[in-house]
Amino acid sequence: MAQTNDTKAGSVGNPTDAAGLSGKTNDPGIDPRVERTRRAIWDALLSLTLQGGFDAVSVAEIARRAGINRSTFYAHFPDKHAVVREELARLLRDLRARNEPPTPAAYARFDPTKPHPNALRWFAHVAAHEDFYAAVLVTGELAAFEGEVAALITAYAEQRLREWPGPLRPELPLSALIAASTAQNLGLVRWWLSRDPRPDPEAMAVMQQRVQSEGILPLLGLGVGGADASAG
Repeated sequence: MAQTNDTKAGSVGNPTDAAGLSGKTNDPGIDPRVERTRRAIWDALLSLTLQGGFDAVSVAEIARRAGINRSTFYAHFPDKHAVVREELARLLRDLRARNEPPTPAAYARFDPTKPHPNALRWFAHVAAHEDFYAAVLVTGELAAFEGEVAALITAYAEQRLREWPGPLRPELPLSALIAASTAQNLGLVRWWLSRDPRPDPEAMAVMQQRVQSEGILPLLGLGVGGADASAG
């Protein structure tokens, strides 16, 4: 579950790796020109959103800031909401691709007092995309997408638990535990992005792992080692 080992993002799910957080798609099948245009559109939308709020941003403004015309925008996206959704899916997809898979060996090595690579990748990922996550969870410019962030994290948590190589014996409904893990993970990110100064990613990884290993994981029937499964 969540970062506990990083479970992704929040719940069992988890994150990405400090390397490769640049925002590139990692899909060799995408034309570089298309990728550049889509990145320019996203960068323009985010900067305008941070300046005046998402609702106030028009497609014309996005196109102008990105250096394209409106017809080019619509050739890539049906509306500005689709731009945010694609970026969110890309961020979490890239993150998940870098997670270590749950294995019995990893389970045996897990120590909640030491940053697990998946948990560390998650917080490094959040830090690398701080403007986006802060707009969703803290300052509110993209608060309308918080539910979608939570849904993607929850779906990944469910996938990770299905991959866990061993039986689960949850003491409470599994769906409730996953929902609690997701909320816990996003709550920690919200708290972290609101701090000044902030703990470093290593400290946050351990904090999340302790929250998971002393709460959600035992209720899943995993115990301390189970953090790796849930995490990601």
